[in-house]
Amino acid sequence: MSKKKIITFEAQDDHVFEIRERPVPAAKLIPEWWKNIPKYNNPFDRLVLNPAPNLTVKQCAPTLDMMTSGYIVTLWADIFIQQDIDGPTIKWNTHLPQIIDMWPSYQVDNFEIPSGFDGKIFKYLHGWTIITPPGWSCLIIHPSAYQNIPIRSISGVVDTDILKGQINVPFFIKQGFEGIIEKGTPMFQVIPFKRESWQAEFTNPGFKKSDFDLQRLGLKLIGSYSSKRAKKSYK
Repeated sequence: MSKKKIITFEAQDDHVFEIRERPVPAAKLIPEWWKNIPKYNNPFDRLVLNPAPNLTVKQCAPTLDMMTSGYIVTLWADIFIQQDIDGPTIKWNTHLPQIIDMWPSYQVDNFEIPSGFDGKIFKYLHGWTIITPPGWSCLIIHPSAYQNIPIRSISGVVDTDILKGQINVPFFIKQGFEGIIEKGTPMFQVIPFKRESWQAEFTNPGFKKSDFDLQRLGLKLIGSYSSKRAKKSYK
């Protein structure tokens, strides 16, 4: 059995360690909308086999793997979004240290803005330094299971075995949104991966081989891929 890798979330001061939200395994933050999806499209006819079992996305292992991969850094205190003449501004309890900062506009003038979001780019001061073993980096993405929250984080790859500092992940605010974004809201997802060099190759296995591969997957009505996929563990 291979030894588990250690990812360290190092607090940058006592306030971070004692007060702020700690990153959690993404599997612990599966949203209610996913839990409420039924396994079968037609619960009265579970195995309609024309052309495939009567299954919903709830049985899609790749989707679940994406949602549960890595860790999620959440918002450590409530913030209030207010719309002014220049777009959104963010406020929080004045007794707390700074939670949100901004990227200077000249740095992001030509950055493509996601549809439906304001052009201002903020950054989240969460207070944790992410440290991985030598040769391991982290993919930083918007939480894959939380596409409908009023923020959208920008993705990036960070060599967290080299960078020894806080990764202040930038994000946009949904156009026109006003209100409170609550403590505990997922802000970004951290997925560690091993850095390796890759070379693309292109092959043509022919119709028969690909057809046989599909038939092998169809030998089981449910869970043909799920039963074979590699298990992932983030604790």
